[in-house]
Amino acid sequence: MILIICGLPGSGKSTLVEKLAAKYKLKTVFASSILKDLKDKNADRIDVTKTKKGEGWWESAAGKKYNQERLKDMKLDKLLDKKLLETIRKQDNLIVDSRTMPWLAKKKGLIKVWIDASPTARAKRAAGRDKKNWKPLLKQMKERLETDKKIYKKLYGIDFGRDFNPFDVVLNTDKLGEDEVFKEVDKRIQKLIRN
Repeated sequence: MILIICGLPGSGKSTLVEKLAAKYKLKTVFASSILKDLKDKNADRIDVTKTKKGEGWWESAAGKKYNQERLKDMKLDKLLDKKLLETIRKQDNLIVDSRTMPWLAKKKGLIKVWIDASPTARAKRAAGRDKKNWKPLLKQMKERLETDKKIYKKLYGIDFGRDFNPFDVVLNTDKLGEDEVFKEVDKRIQKLIRN
């Protein structure tokens, strides 16, 4: 089984990844953690199946600066996607939190999930996680999202946040708690597996 979880920052992706990984005994891969590591480390030393859930680094001053660098030079984004595609091709029993793999990965049997929430709900969730004020965080999250959209459009022609064609499951999490999101996505995954 390989699950690919995608969505906007603060929609609950990382928490969902952890819950699904525990239920199905899957190795977790957090693409944003790999991208962050790529800027500091030798790419050959990064084990993509030993990444950590994000903790708000991308909304920090350092994360914001790195995003501006990414707009000028997208080689690390390309390297990240190459590493993820290779991992998906060679391994099974994975759950991948990635913004590009739903469009790029073509391996048979992939289950691709999009989760989303309104900008305010996402900012409030991230603020609770990071113990920050949600209003400035909302602006920072929007800036990060715009950068990502530009990169994915330029690299791959992906209309991120608007094109849901690759997804088997699409779920708005605005009115759902963590456990409800997990139960709903799991129910839909079970139905896909049965079919």
